[in-house]
Amino acid sequence: MIKFTTMELKYYDKPWLPALKGAFLILFGIFAMLNIIGTIKSLAVFFAFLIAMIGILLIVTGVRYKKSRFRGWTIASGIINLAFCAVLFSMVDTTKTLYEAREGVVLLMFLWVIFFTITEFVEAVLLFTLKNAFAALFVINGLLTLLFAYFLNIVSLDFTPEKVFNLGLLALVTGIVNELSAYLLSQLKEGR
Repeated sequence: MIKFTTMELKYYDKPWLPALKGAFLILFGIFAMLNIIGTIKSLAVFFAFLIAMIGILLIVTGVRYKKSRFRGWTIASGIINLAFCAVLFSMVDTTKTLYEAREGVVLLMFLWVIFFTITEFVEAVLLFTLKNAFAALFVINGLLTLLFAYFLNIVSLDFTPEKVFNLGLLALVTGIVNELSAYLLSQLKEGR
């Protein structure tokens, strides 16, 4: 039996956040597998919108849930996401060549994915310390996000249609896992 505690981690009590991330990754995966994405710059704009949505939702959620033990963590995570978004948008506007895009824009996207992976593992540890079995979901999502970062790095070194397809396939799988996580978390929330 899972012990339920009142907490407001980034995802645990908000199943719509992994659902949002999952939907983004599924769309990105389909676009990448069909080679609709086109350029690194358009990929960066797509990422920037995701990062902005996540950042805004985290800040609003942190402000809204004033009794949360992890309110500061949620708000700080949202602010960091918005900072990544602002820098990424400014880099996309100033990048002129494909080489500059690979060097700056893709590096920043890679760093954001690593940051997001770290937040997944932090939340897994927090759930684990509370003896909550849903920590496993965050470990799985963290590992898949880390694998996504690895493939993003490979694509940035050699932007071929095959590598973009593989990145898209991984994004699709990661998106589906996020949707399943959101479903499980929503069932938990309804069962309280």
